[in-house]
Amino acid sequence: MKAISGSSNFSTSIIRRRYYWIFTLFFLLFGSLVAVITSLINYNIQYTNIESEIREKVAAEKAIKHDLLYEFMQHAENVVGAIAASELTIKYVTTNSPDAHRNLNHLLLAATMSNDSFMQLRFIESSGMEAARVDRIKGEDTPVIIPKPLLQNKQDRYYFREAAPLSDGTYWHSHFDLNMEHGQIEIPIRPTFRIATPVFSQDVFSGLIIANISLDPLLSTLGASSDFDIYIIDKEGEFILHPLPEQGWSRYLPNRSNVFTQFPEFGNSVLEVKDTHKGDHFTFQISEILKNHDEAFVMAVPRKSLLAKFKKNNMLTAGLTALTVLLVSLVLSGLVAIIPARLQRKLTDAYFKIKNYAEIINRYVITSSTDRAGHILSTSAACSEVYGFSAEEMKGKRHNIVKHPDTPAETHEDIWRTILQGKTWHGEIKDKAKNGNSFWLNHVITPDFDDNGKIVGFTSVSHDITDRKEIERLSVTDTLTGLNNRRRLDELFINEFDRFNRYERQFSMILLDVDHFKQVNDKFGHKVGDKVLIEMGEILASSVRKNDLLGRWGGEEFLLICPETSIDGAIDLAEKIRKIIEDTDFPEIGSVTASFGVTVSIKDDSDEDMFIRADNALYTAKRDGRNCVVQLTR
Repeated sequence: MKAISGSSNFSTSIIRRRYYWIFTLFFLLFGSLVAVITSLINYNIQYTNIESEIREKVAAEKAIKHDLLYEFMQHAENVVGAIAASELTIKYVTTNSPDAHRNLNHLLLAATMSNDSFMQLRFIESSGMEAARVDRIKGEDTPVIIPKPLLQNKQDRYYFREAAPLSDGTYWHSHFDLNMEHGQIEIPIRPTFRIATPVFSQDVFSGLIIANISLDPLLSTLGASSDFDIYIIDKEGEFILHPLPEQGWSRYLPNRSNVFTQFPEFGNSVLEVKDTHKGDHFTFQISEILKNHDEAFVMAVPRKSLLAKFKKNNMLTAGLTALTVLLVSLVLSGLVAIIPARLQRKLTDAYFKIKNYAEIINRYVITSSTDRAGHILSTSAACSEVYGFSAEEMKGKRHNIVKHPDTPAETHEDIWRTILQGKTWHGEIKDKAKNGNSFWLNHVITPDFDDNGKIVGFTSVSHDITDRKEIERLSVTDTLTGLNNRRRLDELFINEFDRFNRYERQFSMILLDVDHFKQVNDKFGHKVGDKVLIEMGEILASSVRKNDLLGRWGGEEFLLICPETSIDGAIDLAEKIRKIIEDTDFPEIGSVTASFGVTVSIKDDSDEDMFIRADNALYTAKRDGRNCVVQLTR
């Protein structure tokens, strides 16, 4: 019995050991199988993530390129559109006077000087003849007005024929091409873009405003990328932009390959290249922004360094995952790790996507946030760049550190009144940078709410409109004296006249004329005469009151509108100014005097009556010996 019992225990031990090793081997095989399968799955997922990350980077590049192109085109259209609609342009079209022609030339010159990429800016009449032209001569920083004898007829040029039929308010865009001189491509090359818009007067086509713009800064920015080689290709498959400068502009320069010779995998049709992902080549359209016949698109090719980095990370991640799963599977089978790994990958993807968008906004959008009291909490890099303050310098401060003295207190009162009511404020504000430079921003300020609907702070999003405001200023400023011009004085008078009729708020008018000014011009020359007018404007500007409205009425005449002022107050002011002028020693000519006509608003006046009385009073002052003040009130 003992022998049998001993044999049975021995057999049982053998079986247990056998099953022990079977189960041990099973778990080892199972763990190995799980490790291999998990490694393969992880490799494929990581490979997919590589493509996904590259696509996200391409999407970010596309957004940046689209924004840059849109801003470039929008700015170009805004400039030529503002000039086409300018009162100075319309004045020239309707009068064709020497003064109007000079003002138009100065408007084109000011616009070219404020836009470094503008190589040429012209007004071409409906006949095709250039009427005014400003050139930025190669090698010179300052643009120049081209004399009238050097202007040419452009009736037969393609840009005039294509742009002339446009309707009012529309724009013509040229090809991206290379600048020509005397029928030959200029060397070194100067990539050029032209934009034009028609000018209409009384619904009749009167000519074109056309600008030649250098593409060098734009193409340099479009081609910049740390991860991709960037190509811009036209509808014929020719390179406009190439990562290698010596391969760009293949349409115009010899011995340069096009997209079909460099990338034969695309076949012979450019249609196979547009809006596609073929291999490691990603393309997207830009023709809807350019709006020209190039029908151009961008091709982004990931650099080898980017792909190598992704693949190395992929292999390393797959190997580590396999080893980890194998070790854990020996104890826990390691299956539970799959769920958190997948969640982590999704969180990482979302994190980097949000981070990329936030970086784009930080670099290119002027934003700031404050607490409820207006203390700055954060600013974007674009905000710091435009104001000249670092984020640390602005943090904790209020926006009054950039408040410009020209901005009325009522504007800031309106902002606070609006946003504290939980509403959005939208408007234009003149601000001041750290270095003292002034600029204009279009602001949108919105309240920030907590979960209970309570206002906890405010967010401002802005964009720079300085160029547009400068063009607006030039259109209402006398180019010689810097005072308001006649157009602006007409507007200011209408405002005061309407206020008088509505609220019976009396105002006065002073019209003055420099005595014997023709003799100054005849004896000393127009250059000295201009200096007299400039100094006269400075004397008047320093002598009037803060609320008085001053401008050059025409020639040697100046007009002063005095709100809330009686006839006696206006006479006292005119006499004060007359005495200052009489006592001033003008360089080169000595003493100068002026005659003054003064009047006041009267009930039932028409808008012409005050001007007639002021003019008659001035005439009487001239007749009675000049250098005196005469008033008429009926």
